[in-house]
Amino acid sequence: MASLVTEDCEGIFNDREEGSDEVDGAPASYGTRGIFLGKDADIPPKYFLHKIFSPFSEGMQSFQRRSEKPPKLKLLHKDWGHTMSATVAGEGRLGLVCLEPLGPLTLNEDHAKKVSETIMSQAKDVQCEPIRWNPTNLLYLFKDNEAYLDLGKAFSNGQLDEVMGFKVVKIEPAMFVNPPKCLVEVETAAGQGEDLQGALLHVIAPFSGAFPFLTVREANSTDNGAATSNNREDGPPAKNRRTEDVVPPISLTLSFPGNMQSRATQVNERLSSSWRRVNFHDQTETDPAFYVDERGRLPVVGVATGAPAAGVKLSVFVQDEAKFAEMAGFYAKVLGTDAMERVTKEGQSKVSMFPLSPRAEFYVIRQPALNLRTASNLTLYFQVSGFTLPGRRVGDDHMELTDPEGNKVVLFTVGK
Repeated sequence: MASLVTEDCEGIFNDREEGSDEVDGAPASYGTRGIFLGKDADIPPKYFLHKIFSPFSEGMQSFQRRSEKPPKLKLLHKDWGHTMSATVAGEGRLGLVCLEPLGPLTLNEDHAKKVSETIMSQAKDVQCEPIRWNPTNLLYLFKDNEAYLDLGKAFSNGQLDEVMGFKVVKIEPAMFVNPPKCLVEVETAAGQGEDLQGALLHVIAPFSGAFPFLTVREANSTDNGAATSNNREDGPPAKNRRTEDVVPPISLTLSFPGNMQSRATQVNERLSSSWRRVNFHDQTETDPAFYVDERGRLPVVGVATGAPAAGVKLSVFVQDEAKFAEMAGFYAKVLGTDAMERVTKEGQSKVSMFPLSPRAEFYVIRQPALNLRTASNLTLYFQVSGFTLPGRRVGDDHMELTDPEGNKVVLFTVGK
């Protein structure tokens, strides 16, 4: 998981007076980078000491220095640790250096500065700067990936085995984040990230100058299935369902208050020019307008007007009516709370709503006659305090699982 780093974890809504040069204190130009794009190919290796059994060593174990490419970056909250430099992390590579004391030592502010300087001295000519620390780690800002790799080489060569009473036991690439409780990641093939990011920015820009609820991840391989999707059911769409009404199972609805109506019109116009309008069962004129990307790469985007405040509604659609309760129960466990609203009238839409914050909500929705397709390149991410559900661990702070209808879900924690 990766997202924009903004002061407010929900980003920047363009809900100030129309024509304002600034949005929530940020220049209007912020919108040119308002959706995060991450690339798997840019993630450098992590370096660590691997314990192995050794009957001839003290404690019956010894260590091997190893390196491997992590699937995800280490996530650190934007306010992580104690500041030891006035430098604000910007361009460059963040690297977290994990320390282990060789004796009864505790890292404090003065010692952290000396240890960080000694590491740089022993590594020789590494272009980096220590910027934060906590009792067990130092955080460096490297000029680029090459500088980060130089420190990794020093570790691999044993140059950091003793640093003023500490041993470096791990170096891993990291990034600052301040994510919302839930977000959607769109995976795309290598070389297609910028185009997809640009297409999304074109739609989102009138609504938000910094939109962390949606991110783009460019996978390493072009053969990742990111641009393909198939019907949930084998063979042709179900009887009485029109092929053109097939939609992905995940949606984002942008809620516009009264002072943003002209912006809502802009988003509607941009969507209607290149996306397909989808009408849901029993939809009225006051309901949100929903649009589907013709190439099936993106979540459904809804535009809701007349909201009390700018906000975002993230939703997952349920195909099998018999699984609605199971789906709602699954996401209740993920979010650690019961649904605040339920509508379960026979033959009509079924809805369970989970509040995420004053400006964000998550919905589990069953729409009659809606033909859903799998979307292997769409993943729902949820920030959690710990992992309590069964799944596959992906690094230290991510866990992959699927909901009862096979949608991809990732739980993640953030170092604070």
